[in-house]
Order: sequence, then structure tokens, then C-alpha cells
Amino acid sequence: MWKVLGEETVIPKMGDVWVERMVQLSRRRKDKDRFIKTIQEADVRYVFDAIREVNTFLVTLPPKCGHEDLEFMRAYVNRVDKSLKFPVVEYEGVAQKYTIIFTSQVEEDDYRWRKEHRSDYYKWAEKQAKKEGPKDDKKTF
Repeated sequence: MWKVLGEETVIPKMGDVWVERMVQLSRRRKDKDRFIKTIQEADVRYVFDAIREVNTFLVTLPPKCGHEDLEFMRAYVNRVDKSLKFPVVEYEGVAQKYTIIFTSQVEEDDYRWRKEHRSDYYKWAEKQAKKEGPKDDKKTF
């Protein structure tokens, strides 16, 4: 059975369990209010990299969060991890490799951008065709 921060869970809920347990483990720490507020605003996803066998927690903070907030989160989570008497992620009693990624960068949706600007390309192509005039398919050598 999988465990995250000492609590049994199933893979689809690992990100949610990680957040819940981090909040529970930070109750008696300095700056806990800032941490709890920030982690509850964040989007936390769990991904298992099967090739490298690494459990990844991707913590996407709101875009308003800057470098200082990212550093705070990193340092805070490191302090909590160092104080643990059990592995962050374990499977059937064996500690697993893991990583936590903090970011506040918003992923751009390339498909939506291309869809919105597709009509601009067609307008540009029509103007170019009018400038060049009709094409003569017959070529003489």
C-alpha cells in the first residue's frame, strides 16, 4: 500500500493527501499561517515518473506569487521534511524517491492562441495574394 507522509492512500489522491498532511505537520511551526494560506491557494498535482521511478509533487502557486514566495515554500517544506521520522512517500514499507517542484509560471495554451490568430493569418495571406496578382501556371523555358 502507498503512504504519503505516513498516511495510507491511493495514487489518484496522493497530491491531496500530501497537502492535508503538510498542513497538519505545520500546525506548530513558525510562519504556519503564511504557509497554510499559500498551499491552499496552490494547485498540487502528483505525477509518477515511471522511467526514473520518481514521485513528483508539482505545486503551482498563483501567478501573483513571486520569487520570495517560492523560496519561502521551498525552505518551509525542507524544514518539515527534515523533521519527519518517516518517509515522504513509501510503498509497502520501502521509502521511494520523490521531488517537489514549486512554480508560479502559468502554462500557455498554444492551441488556443493559434485558434484565436488563425483568421489573422488567412487575412494576411489574402492580402499577399492580391498584391502578387493572379499566378500563371504556364512557365516557359
